[in-house]
Amino acid sequence: MTHPRRWTLAAAALVALLAAAWLALWAWLPGEDALARRIEAEFEARLGQPLKVGAVHWRLWGAPMLEVRDAHTVQPEPIRVRRIALYPQLLPLLRGALVLDRVEVDGAWVPRDALAAYRGRGAGEAKRVQVRAVAFTDATYVSYSGIPVAYDGEIQWDEDRLPARVRLSRPDAAAEASLEATRNGRTEDGADRYQLRLQAGGGSALGQARLTTTDNGGMRLTGELEPREVEISALLATFHRRSPLGGLASGQTELRAEGDTLQQLFRSLRTRSELQVESARLLRLDLDKAVKSLGKDRAGETPLESLRGVVATQNTAQGLRSEFTEVKAVAGPYTGTGQATLYRQQIEAQGVLALAGGVVDVPFAAKGPTRAPDVDIAWGSLAGAAVGTAVLPGIGTVIGAKIGGVLGGPPQPGQGKASGERVRR
Repeated sequence: MTHPRRWTLAAAALVALLAAAWLALWAWLPGEDALARRIEAEFEARLGQPLKVGAVHWRLWGAPMLEVRDAHTVQPEPIRVRRIALYPQLLPLLRGALVLDRVEVDGAWVPRDALAAYRGRGAGEAKRVQVRAVAFTDATYVSYSGIPVAYDGEIQWDEDRLPARVRLSRPDAAAEASLEATRNGRTEDGADRYQLRLQAGGGSALGQARLTTTDNGGMRLTGELEPREVEISALLATFHRRSPLGGLASGQTELRAEGDTLQQLFRSLRTRSELQVESARLLRLDLDKAVKSLGKDRAGETPLESLRGVVATQNTAQGLRSEFTEVKAVAGPYTGTGQATLYRQQIEAQGVLALAGGVVDVPFAAKGPTRAPDVDIAWGSLAGAAVGTAVLPGIGTVIGAKIGGVLGGPPQPGQGKASGERVRR
């Protein structure tokens, strides 16, 4: 999942800057106002962006703690944190080292675009800090599409600095939505093994992952998941997205990544999923009604006899790239097949809508923004043209349903009408 990785990077940057503040604290025991100004100065010097701190509280004896409240970066889209608290071990602190038993983050607001300013910064400081656990509540990540999604979670590390347990959940979801990854020994070939468990959309996905060291000293992650009976529309609603498709998705997913660091590992993550959807239906479109009325009446739903496809995803510096192949949907006399690519809110798709048992084939292509792509149709005959005009508003929905059912970024069908051989929806 790309959202938890980006939040972890942001938390690491904050931990790094506060680590410097702790060493300064031990050196000259400043007052709280002076410490707040020192944190602001250290943040800008090390990470290159101004920071404003509302208040700082600290205690050294008993259970040492440093708390920062109401901090925000000075950026067009600032990162905001209501509260972040560090709990260091005292003895390492006396030796000039920083071992944090726990970091607590509450009320964070992290826009995706703001994180670009910190890429490649703060890595040296982060390596000098050992963190045992990070817990966050009401941590909101704003994605590339501008949709804010809040998370609660906790990450615990072992002595070798590999994650021991990762827990992530959506606190305001209507149904349970959570991810857990737990370190569970090693395989016979020496790989660190993790048990994976996801709950979402009324269904679940169980699996495992393995972390190994490559010949050149890097890391390799491989794994498998088995999603079972995940209700697609409920899953997308969990992330504040509206799905054009309903049904229970099941299948097999493979994971793979390589990198010299955990950050590089997450950035290189690739997945491949073979999915089938039971009790599938197109929401807000009655395809048969649209054909009979020549597109004038489309209200309702379309039950699908079958829906399947293969989905491959890849993390990139510009966001998630998703490719859909071997896509096939059957609804009565209609069969839709095709392939598509989604990247940076753009879609590029090709396919065929077959009618009357394949007697009439209507090729189509879609390209452009996912909410309003250009759609081209090659008319096979006069009868094919009439049928194609009638069902055109549903073509994007059929392909979009299969895309959106997995990724949550479906094209939004418009109200366009045929004009020549091109329709803009």
